[in-house]
Amino acid sequence: MRLIPRLAAALALTSALFGGAPAMAADGPAAQAPSLTPEDAGAWLDGFMPSLLHSTRTPGAIVSIVKDGKLLLSRGYGVADVEKRTPVDPQRTLFRPGSTSKLFTWTAVMQQVELGKLDLDADVNGYLDFRIPDFDGKPVTLRQVMTHRAGFEETILDLLSFDGGSPVLGDVLKRHIPARVYAPGTTAAYSNYATALAGYIVQRVSGEMFEAYVEKHIFQPLGMAHSSFRQPLPPALLPDLATGYHDQDKVGKGFEIVSMPPAGSLSSTADDMARFMIAHLGQSPALMKPETFKLMHARSVRGFPDLNGNALGFYEQDINGQRAIAHGGDTNYFHSDLSLFLDQGVGIFVSVNGAGKDGLGARIRDQFFVAFADRYYPGTQAEPKLGVDAATAQQHAALIAGPYVSTRRMQSTFLSLLAMAIHYDITANADGSISFGLFGPKERYVEVKPFLWQQVGGHDRIEARVEDGRVVRWSTDIVAFAFEFEPRTGLAATGVETPLLAGAVIVVLLAALAWPLQALLRRVYAYRPEESAALRSSRRWLGIAAWGLVITLALWTKMFTSVMGLEDGNISSLLKLCQLAGWVGFIGAAAVALWHSAVVWRGPAGKAAKAWGAIVALACLLLLAAAVRYHLLSFASGY
Repeated sequence: MRLIPRLAAALALTSALFGGAPAMAADGPAAQAPSLTPEDAGAWLDGFMPSLLHSTRTPGAIVSIVKDGKLLLSRGYGVADVEKRTPVDPQRTLFRPGSTSKLFTWTAVMQQVELGKLDLDADVNGYLDFRIPDFDGKPVTLRQVMTHRAGFEETILDLLSFDGGSPVLGDVLKRHIPARVYAPGTTAAYSNYATALAGYIVQRVSGEMFEAYVEKHIFQPLGMAHSSFRQPLPPALLPDLATGYHDQDKVGKGFEIVSMPPAGSLSSTADDMARFMIAHLGQSPALMKPETFKLMHARSVRGFPDLNGNALGFYEQDINGQRAIAHGGDTNYFHSDLSLFLDQGVGIFVSVNGAGKDGLGARIRDQFFVAFADRYYPGTQAEPKLGVDAATAQQHAALIAGPYVSTRRMQSTFLSLLAMAIHYDITANADGSISFGLFGPKERYVEVKPFLWQQVGGHDRIEARVEDGRVVRWSTDIVAFAFEFEPRTGLAATGVETPLLAGAVIVVLLAALAWPLQALLRRVYAYRPEESAALRSSRRWLGIAAWGLVITLALWTKMFTSVMGLEDGNISSLLKLCQLAGWVGFIGAAAVALWHSAVVWRGPAGKAAKAWGAIVALACLLLLAAAVRYHLLSFASGY
């Protein structure tokens, strides 16, 4: 989970949000690998990690590696606090693993399944004291929740705060239920809300508060004495908390309060996370029966036949022919990843306490996963070979080329406007290959079988779902567990919506400025054009309406920047003000502009005046249509 350091990053959704690095099976025989021993791993890590921290300007990191039921090694690198120069201690320093916390929630769910208190395929409403609306008569199940296919839209309301208050989980979940935008079980759409819902269900069927349940049934049996879901942290743990940093700032940030704790409020150490990995790898009876672990670790769903799938809570990360199950996680300032190589009995965990220079520190977790696998489980990565004829490759490349949006996005609230700006483009190349870049520069992909493309010089794959000769969905190995891509629709698909709306805003600004400018001309130069009373009145009202719309647009701009920057203050009050202004500003401006245009066209005005009146009316209508399309005309309080 990314806890939305910037909303755009959340929707771009996103490098760190969804787990480990791009991964796929390599071809050819494996290279000779060194033995995974404490000595070799320690020597490798002591060269690898400090170098990465230095080059990315990232303050500190913790790493733990387990093997065959034992802690192979744990390391702390860099500093937990830049100002105090506090060294990172893998046994005591607490980092914030973000969405890696979800693995504890899923483990708690499976414990209750084992006890017979929960059914993975039952309607979740049977366990709740409020109702999740059906989608076309279809309810949500825990299996769909655990595989991120419950069909909820993205929501960020109250996701993070810094006021130190302890959230009441049930109240948060009831305050805003995200819209169901996909039929359950059909579409990957990662949801923090759905995970929190699962934690609340555990709370209700167990009769214990979620934080207390995890302490009693997971932390205590495993000896995880330096871990907690509680917010703020218990006083005994607080002195050992690492400070988080944004970018390469040297100023530490505050403790992030996650309003839905089951989705990401864990604080833990390298050694404690090692205990958790050992329990899963060894199918510890302190947590669950072996058959429950096997059910949890097995693939539960695969959205695309050749891409990574989902286990129950974990997601697959196959690399160099090895299957790993994993979960990454991010808060604003911490970036983490946990991966289990089940067949090898090996687990790795890494967390850093800053995004580093240009966000490069947030990628350390992915680099660590790939570097570890390449060192200890290497494969020969052959250059991808074209698996279809050249003409077919060009046809398929042209078919998939175009702009797309993520299935994990806001769709029924004002934040849907960002879907217009945040999109993902696939480019068809002349040789039949395609180019795509999720987190940075575009990479080249070659079609190795019909509608399956492999990255050149990398691990990633792209697979498309085609219906009636059209690409309706596609995804990549990196994010297939969390979201898919679907074509942009309407004007947004043509690429003209943004320039049209930008032009409309400029026209409205000019119309607003024209009103005081005309008044100035009349005052300074005694300019008194001959005009009817109706035209004089409509021109005056057009100026008022244009300024009203300018103010409305300014308020909405402030709203978007406040949400994206997680600014302190009463955003709910600002939202209500924006909504009220929207109803008056958008509708009022369109109505007045149409009236003014009609008056101008009925009178003796010249062609230029008539054309300008029509242009202003069209601009106001375009902005009104966008306000309707992107839910700016609403009184809904959720987003």
